[in-house]
Amino acid sequence: MKIKIVHNNEIHLFKQQNPNLQGIREHIKKIYPNINTNFTLAYNDSENDQISLSCQDDLQVLVDEGIQTIKVFVLTSNKPQQIPQGKMVHKRHTCDGCQTYPIVGSRFKCLECSNYDLCEECQAKDMHNHHKFYKISTQEELEQFRKEHWGKFGHWRHRGCGFNRNGPHGHGHHGHEAFKQFREFFQDPAFKEIKQTVCTIAKDFFGVIKTEIEKHKNSKQQEQPQEECNTNINEETLEETKQEIQQEIQQEIQQEIQQENTKESNDNKIQKEIEEKIKELIQVLQCDEKIAREYIECFKELPLNEIVDIILEKQ
Repeated sequence: MKIKIVHNNEIHLFKQQNPNLQGIREHIKKIYPNINTNFTLAYNDSENDQISLSCQDDLQVLVDEGIQTIKVFVLTSNKPQQIPQGKMVHKRHTCDGCQTYPIVGSRFKCLECSNYDLCEECQAKDMHNHHKFYKISTQEELEQFRKEHWGKFGHWRHRGCGFNRNGPHGHGHHGHEAFKQFREFFQDPAFKEIKQTVCTIAKDFFGVIKTEIEKHKNSKQQEQPQEECNTNINEETLEETKQEIQQEIQQEIQQEIQQENTKESNDNKIQKEIEEKIKELIQVLQCDEKIAREYIECFKELPLNEIVDIILEKQ
């Protein structure tokens, strides 16, 4: 596991084959010989919550989850930060360079990233220098920033740069961060001054939405009778087509029955003629029925007198 140690604006990287909390603490004491031995360790999870590393079980959770890299913050004191007189305290902002909270003095707000701030020391180190910053060191500058950039930062955007707000797991939870910023805005005392205006705008906005919804419902209701009429027409057409098909099928069946009856009638007629020929041939030749039937079968296409002539001639 790769471990990033963050302390005093510095980041050190080292690797442990079998991560253990005692080994991490020993490595920190080696890097910072004069550090207060009562320091504590913590990391930010995927929801940007700070999780303490107070025992091996806390670290083992990350090991079991297969985390390859973790950023560990070294916290050296729980005493309240000494606030220099005359310095502005940014109570809801943490420096994304050194993780100092709160930012005291000038706060440098990135004009491109959704939530990226630097303290004076980190800004002097030229950190995050690919974007422009807005300096906020007084209440007047804060008000001016809100007036100039409300349209841009009224809805926080995420540009994916700066301190990794996603924690060591590397997966983002932007909804959590957006809610945090939304809550901070409404808790800000300065919001009270524009609260009435915001409420009025919101009321008008939702009124327009309600009107549009009603219009949409009315248009749907007007379209419904026409749709029902079209449905009736389609049903009538379908019924007519169905009846035509049934009539055609019945006609075909009747034709087949007629043809079958005609064929059967013809067969009966032919058979009757054959039987009459056999009887007449028996009388003329004075022969038995079997011989007469054989003669008729041989010459069934010929009339009876020709059959008689052929037989007599042959005899």
